[in-house]
Amino acid sequence: MNMDRSRAAGEVHATSARARHEQRYREAERAMWQHHGMEPTERWVEDDVLSLRVRALEHGRGRPVLFVHGMPTAGGVFVPLVGQLRGVRAIVVDRPGCALSDPLDLTDMTPESLRDLTEAWLSLLIGAIADGPVDVVANSAGGLAALVLAARRPDLVRTLALLGAPAVEGMRLPVSMRMATFSPVARAVARHHINERDLRRSFRSMGHGDLVSAGGLSAADLEWRYALSRDTHTYVHELKQLRLAATWRGPRPQWVASVGDIEAVAAPTLWVAGDSDPFAAPDRMRSWAGHARDATVRVMPRSGHQPWIDRPAEHARLLEEWWASHGAR
Repeated sequence: MNMDRSRAAGEVHATSARARHEQRYREAERAMWQHHGMEPTERWVEDDVLSLRVRALEHGRGRPVLFVHGMPTAGGVFVPLVGQLRGVRAIVVDRPGCALSDPLDLTDMTPESLRDLTEAWLSLLIGAIADGPVDVVANSAGGLAALVLAARRPDLVRTLALLGAPAVEGMRLPVSMRMATFSPVARAVARHHINERDLRRSFRSMGHGDLVSAGGLSAADLEWRYALSRDTHTYVHELKQLRLAATWRGPRPQWVASVGDIEAVAAPTLWVAGDSDPFAAPDRMRSWAGHARDATVRVMPRSGHQPWIDRPAEHARLLEEWWASHGAR
């Protein structure tokens, strides 16, 4: 009986701790959105077959645009860009395992089953929040998800904008990410709560040295990133997936998008290359875009792997002009 009471007390404590962490994360996230002048609406999409709940934050009115982030981060990384866009209903998703979305079960996961799951949860999300096809804006690992969706479900994707190098065969990984493919390193990274020095180092490694020097991100943006590491299991889940998809040498080819995936995309694509992106140089981005049916390439000077965070307003105007050239109203 004493053991039962002890176990029950432990479960109550764990539940209370999770609630406190979630509350702290939500507070940091809310403060960041408010700093950029927005109050988003939370949306949850749940599927009993997938045993998965995926969270998205929605803001604005106009053409529906789905934002799919990279690894290891969450939808909030797009907030500075969303705050600069006009005439857009932004749907900012937290990929499974990131922020407050449920993680995928990686047991016995294969490249093909991951693609099937990606198509399933993205299709479910779009069906729940939009009456028809959406514009998709994606980065890095989110670019892989978006390319898979666009290739398999052309009815759901009106246009696809890839900001920074997507996860396509030929992408390079920085040393810090290749190191994280070793289990002891990944466990240490997942346990560590990132601080200002960590973020400065990370931004520089991703080609955002100018942003660091200029102090470009607000205190609210930085605090959200700290909370993502401290108060969610994002890094734990993402590093598990990274160890499946990559080795010390880089991404495993079957776990990233292929030239065939790009060729299967019917929607117009915009490829925005940061000239300091360590994952892929502009020439590599041009080479990938050359396999697309209707591709536009833009190279952003003095920009890194998440190029919109260097100059959000400039990227917002670029997207708006590109959408207008493809029939946006």
